[in-house]
Amino acid sequence: MESAFKDWGYVEGLMESAYHEAALKMNLSDSELAILYVLNVHHGECNQSILYKEACMIKSTVNSAIRKMEQKELLYLTPGTGRNTQVFLTEKGRELMENTVYKLIEIENEIYNAWTPRERELFMKLNRDFAEKLKEKVGEL
Repeated sequence: MESAFKDWGYVEGLMESAYHEAALKMNLSDSELAILYVLNVHHGECNQSILYKEACMIKSTVNSAIRKMEQKELLYLTPGTGRNTQVFLTEKGRELMENTVYKLIEIENEIYNAWTPRERELFMKLNRDFAEKLKEKVGEL
């Protein structure tokens, strides 16, 4: 069957490749970069379960990356409520985030802000609409 989204697959691959290259240049694994990115969104702390969901990684990958980051003293864990574990960046982790994730965010913002307000609005509207409808339809499978 021909996919109407073969071009999107190519574009998505380009983006994944760019983020992978960024991680390599910053001496991070893809998982570490994704975890730092999510922790940035949550101001350096969040439930471990949020990392699985927002970094779009399986639990074992997140757990493995967290253990490595703990050994490097980039983050630490504390018990949360119920079965949740809280993840916190250390000062060393915050410095790493500033020297890595912040650079990526600057690049993303530069590209996004080069678009007109209408282009930005359309980009977000179409992507949000597609994601919401895809999630809904997949839920009906």
